Amino acid sequence: MSWEEATILLAGIATLGIYSFLIRENPFYRFFEHLFIGIAAGWGIVFSFKNFIWPDLMVPMLGLDIITFPDGTTSHPYNPWTLLYLVPMAFGLLFYFVYSKRHAWVAKLAIGFLLGMAGGAELEGFFNLILPQIVGSFKPLVVFDEGIVDWGASVTNWVFILTLILVMYYFFFTFSRRGIYAERIASGGRWLMMVCFGAYFGSTVMARMALLVERLQFLIAQWWPTVTGVLS
Repeated sequence: MSWEEATILLAGIATLGIYSFLIRENPFYRFFEHLFIGIAAGWGIVFSFKNFIWPDLMVPMLGLDIITFPDGTTSHPYNPWTLLYLVPMAFGLLFYFVYSKRHAWVAKLAIGFLLGMAGGAELEGFFNLILPQIVGSFKPLVVFDEGIVDWGASVTNWVFILTLILVMYYFFFTFSRRGIYAERIASGGRWLMMVCFGAYFGSTVMARMALLVERLQFLIAQWWPTVTGVLS
């Protein structure tokens, strides 16, 4: 058995182990679930060290990016300011104090800093996301293309504006909606949201089906022929 065949056999068994959850949760599924999580965690550590920590932090600090030429000159002088990278690295190590019962409070310093930084980043991201959406919602109701009315774009804008108004009206809870027309408008906004949620759900299902089809193709075209070849 070659290394490639062994890899295909193990990949097929792992795939069947994960999909055995469709029958019910079982030890076979839990084993491969923990295996995948462990592999992903280990791969993430190696990937971070190989592609970020080593080339961007360790190499400049250790001066390994300095090339010495035969005449004794160097490509560039050593930058001692790179040693400041040790400060955030040491601060990040404070997270591991969470495993100490006596000094667990030290980890709260790093956790609080991380939460504050994440909150500020989310606030900035909120304005960068919401403000363009607000500006983009002001669409012309009549679209002209070289002096001619573009009926397709105009109807699309009308549907967009109508949907926006109905959905926003549905979320106006500061005043009571009295009357049959008010309830119908709110109901229309709710139905439009259901259409949107259905589209998102359909997109999610299609993405999951694409993953399922890929795994089925692997099992039928690669794994099963390998199993029969090894058994024969």
